[in-house]
This record gives sequence, structure tokens and C-alpha cells, in this order.
Amino acid sequence: MASQTAINSIDGLLVERNPKDVLMTGEVSLQRVRPDNSGKVMIGSSPRSVLRNSTSPVRPATGEAMRGRDAEWRIIGELLRRAQRGLGGLLLIDGEWGVGKSLLLRESEREAAVQGFSLAAGSADRIGREIPFFALLAALNEPFGSRTAEDHHDLADTVAWRLGQIRARLEQRAGATPVLVTLDDLQWASPATLLALRVLPRELARYPVAWILARASTQQDNLVDLLFRVLESDGAIHLWLAPLTDDAVTSVLTEAFGAPPDRSLLALASGAAGNPALLTELIRGLRDDDAVQVTDGYARSMSDQLPQRIHTVARRRLDGLSQRTRHLLKIAALLGRSFRLEDVAEMLGEPPGALLATVEEAMDAGIVTAAEDTLSFRQELLRHPAAETIPLPVRRTLHRQLGDILLNRGCAVMAAEHLLEATHSSDPAALNGLDSVSANRGRPGAARSGAHTSGGSRHAVPLGGRRRGSYCRRPAGTGCPRRA
Repeated sequence: MASQTAINSIDGLLVERNPKDVLMTGEVSLQRVRPDNSGKVMIGSSPRSVLRNSTSPVRPATGEAMRGRDAEWRIIGELLRRAQRGLGGLLLIDGEWGVGKSLLLRESEREAAVQGFSLAAGSADRIGREIPFFALLAALNEPFGSRTAEDHHDLADTVAWRLGQIRARLEQRAGATPVLVTLDDLQWASPATLLALRVLPRELARYPVAWILARASTQQDNLVDLLFRVLESDGAIHLWLAPLTDDAVTSVLTEAFGAPPDRSLLALASGAAGNPALLTELIRGLRDDDAVQVTDGYARSMSDQLPQRIHTVARRRLDGLSQRTRHLLKIAALLGRSFRLEDVAEMLGEPPGALLATVEEAMDAGIVTAAEDTLSFRQELLRHPAAETIPLPVRRTLHRQLGDILLNRGCAVMAAEHLLEATHSSDPAALNGLDSVSANRGRPGAARSGAHTSGGSRHAVPLGGRRRGSYCRRPAGTGCPRRA
């Protein structure tokens, strides 16, 4: 094949054919597919197939295809076929929490098992990262310590010795049958494991060993970033799993409930932001609660309460964070889908700079993301339970504090929303605040009247949707946030 690079357009993407894209072998069969200038494959962001003319996608051994992931299955199918032909290959997978990385690995393992592969499946974790080569040794079912003291006590470089042992074991397996190595959660991998992954795929490129390595893209680790960049430059394929498209979400809901979803159910599901894990828990929770009925040909949500399963998921996500970060997120959840760090800092009585580490932790966990002017919760379905972990009397007090802060800034509309949430018959402070809002808007008593009719029970943000009001215009110097 000619050495020059040829660029072809397929469905708006660029397919780059280059000898460097050979999965570290001499045969150009599976090229790196990427959007222009990004260097990565964004799969799932478009309903169109990125490899339309390739062979049919691999289906999981369970007989079910994951929604919106046909393009990934095509690439995995080619990876396995290469190994069947005696050639190695490497696939890197990135994506946020719950987007389907682990499921994709498990289904790849099932398909490989059906094809007669020898499997080596492992996962890194926070505890195991203290053990050199933990994920690889677990995948190969190897002991974590040496069998005898004489095994390597004379070796100056025990890391090199262990690396040689791992390579020898993989070569032994590959001599009998193709091998699939899958390693998940590499953001927690030990430096020794990352070193092995830097070396072994290249050294075993002429063996029938296929590698699939996955990490959470929200977890920033300089060593893992470096590893993925180096492996990609060596020819590995790099996939970024995007959230499910709206069409894919609609298809999942239709299949789950036996009828197309109506607008209210679609709005509720939109709170998952296309996250497959969260969408799955929502569907299971709605089924558990018998909260969806099919009427007039549409599946409709019959409850304005989130399923308990969603609250459980939210608690688990929060429990994995430090106490300071949990406090920050709970306060932020009261502010809405988007929030300003200055507002949270004022509520917590701290300067914004003191919250930098907690914001970074929340972003690394994939719970919030940064926009130009604000921070935002990635999934609305996680925000509501985060706020509701605060006991109701405390939550009312915090809403009143938020209302007073916003009222002092001149943000009457936003202040009214929080003061309404704080209002009950024995809370004159919140009622007085509402009268102040009414006075500012030229309608004395209107807000107090509305508070009595609401009973303080309405949601500040409707389930499944964003706040539908508009932020007040930002007066000069007040720092009032604007709504997206």
C-alpha cells in the first residue's frame, strides 16, 4: 500500500488511512476514524452509522444489541476478526460515568468467548492501585506476590521481572488460541500497570492478542492521559462514547413500555441526559412503582415523584465524595441545574477560591461540568435527589437564605422561587421576603397570596425538565446569574 495518507469523507467524518493507523501491525485494515481536528471518534452523537460499508455489527451473546452502539460493535468486531487472523490490536475507550464503557467491555468478552477466545478481564480500583500490576494480574488470575523468595530476589529490577512474567503468560495463551484482554477503570491503575500497557501491546503486536482499555474521561490523570496519547500515536483506535441520542432514548423507552413515550415521559427521561445507566435505572424504577401507563397509544408517566432507584443512585454517587464536596453539591442543587460558584460560596460562608478543590472533585466525578459563566449538573435526575437529601426543615431554611441573598442583589424572580419553597404558615420571615418581592414588582401582596395557595409544596424545578422561567436581567454589579 502506498505510504501517503488518503482522506475520504464518510457521513461527515474523516477516515484517515495511514500506515501509522495499523493497530501496531503491518496491515492496514482498521483505520482510526475521527471528526475533523479532534483526533477522537465521537460515537453515538449522530444517528448515522460511521462505517456504513463495513460488515454487520457484532451482537452480544445475549442476542440483544445495545441501543445506539452499532458503530462501536463494528469496530470491536473487526478487532476480534484481526485476532482470529493472528494479528494484535488495541482499542481505547473513553466516556463519562454510566455511558456504557463497562457494558461494552462485558459484551465484548461474551462475544469473544463465543468465538473461542481466551479471556483476561480485569478492572483497576482505588485500593488496588497500591499494588503494582494489580489490574493485569487480576485479569490473568496471577498471584500478586512471588511464589517463592528465590523467584526474583537476585533481580535488580523486579518491575521488569514481573513485566516479563506477564508477557510470557500472554504469549503462552496466544500460542493456543486468540486472547482478548479487557481492562476497565484505568483512571485508577497503578503506574506499573500503565507501564505494562505502554510496552506489551507493541511487543505482542504479532500475536493474536486484542486489547480493549477503558477509562472514565471525567477523571483526570496525567499518566493515563499520556498513555492514551502515546498508544493512539502508535496506531490504537480511540473511541469516545457519547450519550445516547434523542432517537435512541425514544427507542429504549418504546421498547421498555410497549408504546412511544409521550412528552411528559420524554421530558422526565431527558433528565438522564442520554446516560444509559441512569436511563436504565429510571426505567426500572418506573416499572417498580408501576408509574407508567399506556393510554391512547402513548406511554405516560403517572407520578410526579422520582423513583426510589434514582434516589439510591444519587446517594451512591454522593457517598463516594468528600464531605465538603457533598455539601457543595447539595447547596448547588438547591440553586438549580446551573449555578454560580459565587452563590454557593456565599451560602457556605467561604471565599470561592477555597472551594476550588471541591469543584475539581465534583467535576472529576462527572457530576458537574463547566460552561462559560456557570457550573451545571450533568444530569438533572441526579440533582433533585441531591437536594432532597437535605432534611425538609433545613432545606426550607436554606431556600430562605438563598431568597434573601438574591433579593438583596435585585433578582426578584429568582428570589421569589426560593422564598416560595421556604414558605409555611409559621415562617413570617419568608412571607415578609415575598412581600418585598411583590413590592419590587409593583404587585403588593401578590407573592404572599401565591405562597398561601402553593402551600410551599411545589417543586422549584419540574421533574424531568429545566426551569422554564427566565433569569432576571443582571443589574450592574449584582452578579445575578442568567438562566440557560
